[in-house]
Amino acid sequence: MNENIGSDIPGTGNRIRDHTLARHRLTILLVALAMIMGLSFGTPKAVAAQGAGQKSDSAGGNGLIVNDRFWNDVDGNPMYMQGGGIFDFPDPATGKVSHFWYGVHFSQAEAYRQDPTHALTGNDFISVDVYKSANLTDWRYQGVALDRAQADAFASDFGGRRAGWVCRMGVAYVPELHTYAMLIQHEMPTDATGRNFDKKVMIATADSPAGPFKAQRRIDMRDYGLGTSNTGDQSVFQDEDGTGYLIYSYGRGRGSVWAARIGAKGGQVDLLEPTKLYQGFGREGNALFKYAGRYYLAGSDLFGWDASRIHFQVADHLFGPYQPVNQTVIMDGSRADFGHITQTGFYYTLHGSRAETVIHCGDRWADFAGNGLGYNQWNPLSFDDSGTPRFNSMSRWKLDADTGLWSVDDANDYVLNGSFEADRVSVGEQGYRDKDGNVIADIAGWRRVNPDAVNNVADAYGRVGDYDLRFAPGRSRSASIVQDLDEPGHVPLHAGRFLLKLSYANPKGMDQARIAIESGGKTSEINLAASTGTDWKQASLLVDLPGGQTKITIDASGSSGQTLHVDDVSLTGVPEKGNETNDVADHDGNGTPAGPGGSASGSVEPDKSLPVRPVAGSGGLSSTLAATGIAIGHTPIFVASCLLAGILSMVVAVYCRRRLIERN
Repeated sequence: MNENIGSDIPGTGNRIRDHTLARHRLTILLVALAMIMGLSFGTPKAVAAQGAGQKSDSAGGNGLIVNDRFWNDVDGNPMYMQGGGIFDFPDPATGKVSHFWYGVHFSQAEAYRQDPTHALTGNDFISVDVYKSANLTDWRYQGVALDRAQADAFASDFGGRRAGWVCRMGVAYVPELHTYAMLIQHEMPTDATGRNFDKKVMIATADSPAGPFKAQRRIDMRDYGLGTSNTGDQSVFQDEDGTGYLIYSYGRGRGSVWAARIGAKGGQVDLLEPTKLYQGFGREGNALFKYAGRYYLAGSDLFGWDASRIHFQVADHLFGPYQPVNQTVIMDGSRADFGHITQTGFYYTLHGSRAETVIHCGDRWADFAGNGLGYNQWNPLSFDDSGTPRFNSMSRWKLDADTGLWSVDDANDYVLNGSFEADRVSVGEQGYRDKDGNVIADIAGWRRVNPDAVNNVADAYGRVGDYDLRFAPGRSRSASIVQDLDEPGHVPLHAGRFLLKLSYANPKGMDQARIAIESGGKTSEINLAASTGTDWKQASLLVDLPGGQTKITIDASGSSGQTLHVDDVSLTGVPEKGNETNDVADHDGNGTPAGPGGSASGSVEPDKSLPVRPVAGSGGLSSTLAATGIAIGHTPIFVASCLLAGILSMVVAVYCRRRLIERN
């Protein structure tokens, strides 16, 4: 008996060791699997801010339009689209009418996308590219519509020199000639200095809306009403019957605006019925749109490549008369952030089954002006009963291409001009004057208290954009800047959870500094008084808001030599799981979905929006998790995953113990 027992001990010990090792291995495997699942489900698609040159997003997709980003097409390739337009033509492959979007690709646009921390000065033409879409948000590349060789088609007339400026264009179908015509600004150097140019409008034609377009001739605009050979700015408007019109301004000063029908004359594409629509203060970014049977002539301030307020007039007929006569009205909503920090590019009117929606397609000539991320910023207009338009500034919104209805996306940023780029100039204590001589009293979208101590200043930190905000105690030892989110220009703030965020630099510390948000009688804030040294930090605050009247305040106080710099203030919605976007409400975007109330504490961490020297964060667990790739809002999921791993390990241990007993 003892002998038998003794002989079984090594085998039993081996079995116990083997089962124990197997149990440990299985437990480790399950724990690792559970943690991987937790990290996968707990980590959002974009956790920390990427390097500035890598921020990108598609034009939208599935009805979503995302601004303040460089756009990609449906295949994930960069889109370089400036100074063009969207036109509806039959698809040659299917015969179905599709949206064709044309825009100019400059070489500097590529460089700016890679490093948007400083503006570039060149405008080297590569091509006019064309994309096609069925819903205005999913764009598929169709190829080069006009290449460099066609832009240089007239080089032999200018000593072999290549074309300079080639941009501001549109396409129209000319039924008399069964051809598609592209009209584009075109400048040829007249000598080797690079300072003197022969400026005209080039006409190119194609058999298909996707091209390729072949250069036909250059026309002198003095033959079409202007006193200059070139247009100041121009775009092409397509009316509901498919007829195209060139909308163009005087080449010097843009003091007059004209329209001409694109048709046929003498067997070739030409401009017919040139008519002056406006004479007065200079307006650039000239464009036309139509809503409810009326025509709206739009333009922008003479602010060069920079952002501008939107000006308009209205008429019952395309050729006018436009009211008010020879005067423009600034569009409601466009003052708050100068048309989402854009210049007027072109408009597109979507005729849906339930509503017409006019989209303001603003150009952010970022590679020439440093206005921020992205070349294209699209926002919808709404209209009151009298037909007066209002600009709705949003970073994210939803468009239903079938119904024509739009709504604010849950993750929209509700702060306007949070980058302080709209004004394009440093706003002094008394404000500044526009090109018409009128005073712009304050920083766009904000109200300053003690403006001698707070202003927007030229950025010296190598950040995206030309300006940031600076608090510098002068006569006033304290100052604040306020944005009321229920002021004109803001879309209604829905109830729900939001993330308030900003970047800031505080080299020497301040006596007192904070950002605060007040809503529903409750105030939540982040302390910004501590010194950041030479670096920038990001501060964030999760807060539940009841909707309605909400105010954001940044204030600081200190003594001479202390400064606080602030940039990129945002208040973005944090969608609840399963409710990532709002339902389409109506074309005025007035839906206010319900949500919880309350507040949350904030955190401070290194600013990851740019490749700056890192600084240790002070946000506790939230900052630590964020630094490891787990978003603050997903912490409960991470913890639950760890608990699940522990439970699974216990179950495995019990199971293995029972199996061991059964075997022995």
